Amino acid sequence: MTWSSCRPSSSTSYETCQKRSSVPSKPTPMQVYPRQGLELLADLKASQNFQGVYSATSILTEGNLHSRVLQSKLTPKLGALVPIIHNELDYAFTQELPGSNGTMSWDDAISYTEHVFRAIILLRMFPQWTKPYIAQLVPSIWLVRYYRYRANTILEPLIAQRRKEQATSASVRDEKFDNLLQFMMDAAIGTDSRPDKLAGRTLILTLASSHTTSMAACQTLFQMCEYPEYIAELRQEVSRAVQADQGWRKTTLTKLKKLDSFIKESQRVHPPSLLGFKRAFLKERMLSDGTVIPKGAHTLMAIEQHQQEDPDIPDPEVFDGFRYYRMRQHEGHANKHQFATTDPYTLHFGHGKFSCPGRFLASNVIKMVLGRLLLDFDFRFPPGQDRPADIHAHEYIFPDPRGKVDFRLRADTGA
Repeated sequence: MTWSSCRPSSSTSYETCQKRSSVPSKPTPMQVYPRQGLELLADLKASQNFQGVYSATSILTEGNLHSRVLQSKLTPKLGALVPIIHNELDYAFTQELPGSNGTMSWDDAISYTEHVFRAIILLRMFPQWTKPYIAQLVPSIWLVRYYRYRANTILEPLIAQRRKEQATSASVRDEKFDNLLQFMMDAAIGTDSRPDKLAGRTLILTLASSHTTSMAACQTLFQMCEYPEYIAELRQEVSRAVQADQGWRKTTLTKLKKLDSFIKESQRVHPPSLLGFKRAFLKERMLSDGTVIPKGAHTLMAIEQHQQEDPDIPDPEVFDGFRYYRMRQHEGHANKHQFATTDPYTLHFGHGKFSCPGRFLASNVIKMVLGRLLLDFDFRFPPGQDRPADIHAHEYIFPDPRGKVDFRLRADTGA
């Protein structure tokens, strides 16, 4: 087979405060909090600095419907979703990576998620009072509004039809009702149950799911191309797991411990953000250690720096794809050090009560995508191309969408 080229879809530095015993009494825009304060803040709701009025993300602050549904409805069904995700991948791979010559592109240039981040990054540069005027001139904000309109026109009739069917038919449900939209419809009360609110919340969740998941998968793919010595062992692990389960099952994914380690290590060296664990204080609050945080203060943590200071990682400057796999071999650590788990040094998914509720689904999807690539394709950077440098915008870190990866269909595909 011949090689074909594919382009995957997708700085400001911040001073790290090593020690801080108090937050100044006069509110300031942002306060970087030390890792020692993690447990004090873990049970506080996260805030977001996504310019919500203009990026259509403000609905996330109106309630926790999506979080409740992800935790109580979607996550318990992850095992049943694996075959469904696999079928989706079958279709997607035939569309995006056919076994033919030519150049294919994973192009999300007009996607909702991309324009949300463009709007966020641009508007952050302007004073608050100017934003209503600047927003009228930003094409990405126009497109965000367009995508919101499209979501409403597509989903509102579907919501109405489903409610009609539920009201007039027997209580037996078919599989079309086993998805996030239906889960939210069932759990929503008050204004959350309005069709436009359900449509908007569904759209917003694509930002958290497709965007961050595709970035993690892309960074891991780049790492495999940069360190091809890992590919054979990873491919063998995936092949054995799929053969043992006679296909893709939830148990298949739990067997992929080396791949899980490689994904986690790739995120450690190429994180999605330098900063995280953001909290906004709507009123003055005293933490359990006596620290008083004033009303209006925003706190955050330098999560990338904290992970490099993990005492279990003596050589943070070195990429070690099986680092976390070996750590899990230690007694009592079999269920620790996974991509989807959090700890005081690994905060990309948050930590504590309000950690990301969709991280387990994200982990499953990333493993299945990369597992299929390992089984079905050989891949490499094009001759003469090194690993594409990351793109930094404010605290966010993105894989370079201009980077290319060559794919060649393997003769002994095993999906």
